[in-house]
Amino acid sequence: MEATRDENWLRGEARWYPRLESTESNLAGEVSPPESWDLAAADIDTRGWARQRLAPLGPRILVPLAMAPLFLVMTAIPLAFPGRTADDQSVAMGLFIFCWILTLVPFSRLSDGLSNRARQGSLDTYPLALIPFTAGLVFFVAHIGIDTRLGWFSYAFFWYAWFQTTRNITVSVSHSTARWLLPINAEDLGREVLADGWTRSHISFRNGPLATWDSSLPDYAADLSGVSRGDDRFVAFTLKHRGGTLHDPFSESLTTDPRFAALFANPPLTISGEAWPARYRVSSEEE
Repeated sequence: MEATRDENWLRGEARWYPRLESTESNLAGEVSPPESWDLAAADIDTRGWARQRLAPLGPRILVPLAMAPLFLVMTAIPLAFPGRTADDQSVAMGLFIFCWILTLVPFSRLSDGLSNRARQGSLDTYPLALIPFTAGLVFFVAHIGIDTRLGWFSYAFFWYAWFQTTRNITVSVSHSTARWLLPINAEDLGREVLADGWTRSHISFRNGPLATWDSSLPDYAADLSGVSRGDDRFVAFTLKHRGGTLHDPFSESLTTDPRFAALFANPPLTISGEAWPARYRVSSEEE
């Protein structure tokens, strides 16, 4: 049972892919890194980088995101038919806030919790569509002090903001999510092992950020992080979207974008790492 869990740690759990009979070695949309990368083969005594699939993002937010528009619809009912509740404004406000909690909070939990360098400045509120949401707030204030009919303009802008926000969330969770791991001897990171284009952020191995990719990327940031599992140490190559979610760097949608060519051309470390422990690899008979 323990060996099975270690194997699943790399390939992903079969329950994540209910339409497949088993977790395949290659899923739709996954591609391999260039030949310049040392890749771990199916044999257990091998060195190189290997893909670690992470839990798909979409199913984890599907239910709350599907429920959110119901509460936005209900927001208008106390205002369209006043006097049916003890406090129409408070009821409408509560329903409105709950709609946005269902929309944004589950998505925020998909982040790995580390700093997101892909954000486009301190005012980047992605996935929230800030401009229409702000317009909705302006008309909401105006309907209180100027004309109550302006409240419907506010409502329309909030609907538009919700659709735009949901579209942004869909873009962020529609990609496969994975990181690429290389087993290492922790002492090796004390040497000059970073490839060109990477800047060290910590002088020795630790669980957490180790290095960053210097060049800017469209809506993404590339990082190296330390990962531990039992007595094993790994360097993880990750590509984080501005929404905070990790996307598989080597997927069809990204490797065909020339703006990522320099990042993908060579592995981030100049060493081939340690041999993969047998318990993580899948024998060739099982492929």
